[in-house]
Amino acid sequence: MSRPTRVAVALVLGGLLASGLPAASATPIGDAKQQAAALRVKVDALRRQAELATEQFDAAYAELGNAVTAHLTAQRDLQRAQQATGVSDDIASRRVRALYMAGGPPALYAQVLDSGSIAEVAQRITQVKMVLGGDQRATATADHALAGRQDAEQRLAAAAAASTRLQTAVSARADRVRALLAQTDALLAAADQQVRDLADQQRRAAEAASAARAAATLARAQSLGGDLPAVAASPLAAAALAFAQSQLGKPYVWGATGPGSYDCSGLTMSAYAAAGLRLPRVAADQWYSGPQVALADLQPGDLMFWADDLSNPATIHHVALYVGEGLMLAAPHTGDVVKIQPIYLDGYMGAVRPGVVISG
Repeated sequence: MSRPTRVAVALVLGGLLASGLPAASATPIGDAKQQAAALRVKVDALRRQAELATEQFDAAYAELGNAVTAHLTAQRDLQRAQQATGVSDDIASRRVRALYMAGGPPALYAQVLDSGSIAEVAQRITQVKMVLGGDQRATATADHALAGRQDAEQRLAAAAAASTRLQTAVSARADRVRALLAQTDALLAAADQQVRDLADQQRRAAEAASAARAAATLARAQSLGGDLPAVAASPLAAAALAFAQSQLGKPYVWGATGPGSYDCSGLTMSAYAAAGLRLPRVAADQWYSGPQVALADLQPGDLMFWADDLSNPATIHHVALYVGEGLMLAAPHTGDVVKIQPIYLDGYMGAVRPGVVISG
């Protein structure tokens, strides 16, 4: 190419660029990938925090329900105690008036001495003892009723204080969940579409890699043999799984226990409730609902748990039902639905088998 030709081509290209011809990408692909990776890390961290905050909200909400029940029970007991003390006070006041009119115990015994025979004296003494004994019993009944009333009043005050404290805790924890979800939304909204798309691609690739590692680990563990023989799901576990499978496709909503939506522990609790077993409300407490199960011994219906600190069950933030064949059924997080997915072992705490008695 001659020099004039090269100059002409350069001028043409310069004109095209100056005319605003769009570039292939607004963000260099290398920078976009880095931004996407950072976005994914931040979003995943916020989602884990939101899951843990949701579990803490669930725990406070369940405790509040118990406190409200205790409050209502204390109110009912106090009403009964007030009625009992009213009756006892009325009986006691009538007896006091009667003794006063008779001149009190000395006057009653004086009337006994006016009797004409030993037999009559003995009979009157028995009658006086019955009167005075009845008065003592009435006094004891009144004292007991008063003590019951005072106890009921104290329990009512304690229940009212607990309800107030827990209402504050529930509100604060709900605000925490909302704030974390708002942060997640804001983070995603601030990223351009190219970065969000790349982040989704990276997440899917990471999930596939994690699932592959989990499948290999599970296969290796099972090939070495577990501590328990491989058997089919128990009737209890099968019933829990059947219920959970009937909820597939329903949205994840934090704090929800069905029937239209669930969070992770709300789903597992409801599934086992449908099977006839009452589990605690939150995942951290469900961890203690049965014996721990090794990875090689997983059976359908076992509960699988994930935590931030694998040495501390209090940091458990997610729970799912093992389905079998390396799959689990879960309500993952806000924006997702109840679904079956491959198991993963990143942050995996362990598994338990609900309803099985732990032998000593």
